[in-house]
Amino acid sequence: MKTNRFYKIIISVLILINIGTLFFFWKGHRGPQRPDRNQLVEMLDLSGNAKTKILELQDDHFKKKGALVNRSRNLHESLFQSFNDESKDSTEIKKLIDKIVENQRETEQMTFDYFKVVNSMCTPDQQKKLQDLIHNVLRQAGGPPHPPKK
Repeated sequence: MKTNRFYKIIISVLILINIGTLFFFWKGHRGPQRPDRNQLVEMLDLSGNAKTKILELQDDHFKKKGALVNRSRNLHESLFQSFNDESKDSTEIKKLIDKIVENQRETEQMTFDYFKVVNSMCTPDQQKKLQDLIHNVLRQAGGPPHPPKK
């Protein structure tokens, strides 16, 4: 009995968080916009083969990320349509929430892998610029704080 109540509370909190997220999207808040295609290679002063390879990786990354964002949007829509669907029980809702969480995990892993490859193609100076760029973007997006500099 207590576990059912616990799950109901957790699901309610997740639903409220997702409603808030959808509200901000609906109001026009789009979050960080996709940067100019050449912005990363220009900021890192890349040229030649590294520039070409990173542009290819970047295009592939944004294509895959776009698909994951669309999937997330569809999963959230399915979740919120469940309000009026009495036939869906808590198990089905939990499975849907698990799919949303897995989709987010895939997005984060793909982004991490992309930047890891980009980092491996950079010189030490470029790696420092890349780290600074990532920390600035995270700070602007409300991500984790920048670690203290030594």
